[in-house]
Amino acid sequence: MSALLNLFYLYDPWLFHFLRMSFVAGGIALCWLGYRLYAKKLPAGIAVPKDSLLVLIGLILLSLVPLAVNGTTDFSVFLMYVKALLLFLFGLALYNLCYAQEGGQHRLIADLQKGIILQALVGLLALCGISFVIDFALSTNVPLPRFYGSEQEYRLYNITSSAFFQLSAFYLMLLHFLLAYNQKHNSISSFYLLLLLFIGLLSGRTFFMFSLLSVLLYFKLRYIPALVVFMALVLFIAKCYPHNPYVAHALEPVINLLNGGKSVSSSTDTLMQKHLFIPTLQQMISGDGYYFTAQKSYYGGTDSGFLRQILYGGLGYCFVCFAFTAYFVRKIALNWFDGSWKFTLSALGLLSILNIKADTYAFPGIMLIMLMFLSLFGTDGSRMILFQQQRN
Repeated sequence: MSALLNLFYLYDPWLFHFLRMSFVAGGIALCWLGYRLYAKKLPAGIAVPKDSLLVLIGLILLSLVPLAVNGTTDFSVFLMYVKALLLFLFGLALYNLCYAQEGGQHRLIADLQKGIILQALVGLLALCGISFVIDFALSTNVPLPRFYGSEQEYRLYNITSSAFFQLSAFYLMLLHFLLAYNQKHNSISSFYLLLLLFIGLLSGRTFFMFSLLSVLLYFKLRYIPALVVFMALVLFIAKCYPHNPYVAHALEPVINLLNGGKSVSSSTDTLMQKHLFIPTLQQMISGDGYYFTAQKSYYGGTDSGFLRQILYGGLGYCFVCFAFTAYFVRKIALNWFDGSWKFTLSALGLLSILNIKADTYAFPGIMLIMLMFLSLFGTDGSRMILFQQQRN
């Protein structure tokens, strides 16, 4: 049961474009936790991280400052953070229900492995052209009809509501976390590394290009067979099927390299040419107070996370977003890896690189929700225990 709730909560698939399953899983966990509390089956009570809640509430309140300074009414950022708070509370219920007992970290790793197997199976069957699997995978994503049948449809072959960059960021940080975990415990089979590289490749070229950094940082000799198999398959497909639309898109950096091209990928070229610019001094100081335009497109027409945050609230607000993200990354390091600065700095480095391309700092996509959830597994920080039953 915990693996199913974990899958629905972390990957947040739609139920046939109708119902967000993170809210369903969170609601079930909350109700189940309430019942167990009522039935006095939670003698240890409910562990609540006061510091994390205060950090979240602080971010929500600070997100209103650019609106007050600029006299605007774009509450989209405020509402995003309220959603993040709600999902964090759902995650808190899931943690206390399924993982707060002894051995909770190992149980979570086992549940994450089950999710990796399921996602890899769905992706493989969809790529094989099995129509009902493709229809099911597409039905769980955010509706993107213009990508159905396109060269990018393969990126939707995951059971998740997320798509494209945010899904790539999710898998990249999941890989980074699991490799760090395996360096400490050496308990995860290299088979899962192979599967995660496969589904990460499906999620986008961002994962494909930056996953190498995580693998190199946490490299083990026993990873070599899985890495050789993966790279051999990538090179074989890129060399033999370069004109397949899925291959041409997914492996564009490899195909360009094999053909002596100078370009990394078309998306990187587009980012450099159209989405990066220097804001005005006034924008750097206080921003413009807009994240979206009236037409619901990103203000400034940029994909860059740094620029979106600066345009909304200036460099100060951008730093707040970084500090918020760094808080949860550091808490993961303290709770899982004995305070490892190697994990802390490398994870923040990856997130900072990704934030050039699109939002990663404090953006409540599935990647950040996963980091916030992982931060719960431990005793670091200020915690309070609610509804603890008194022992006679």
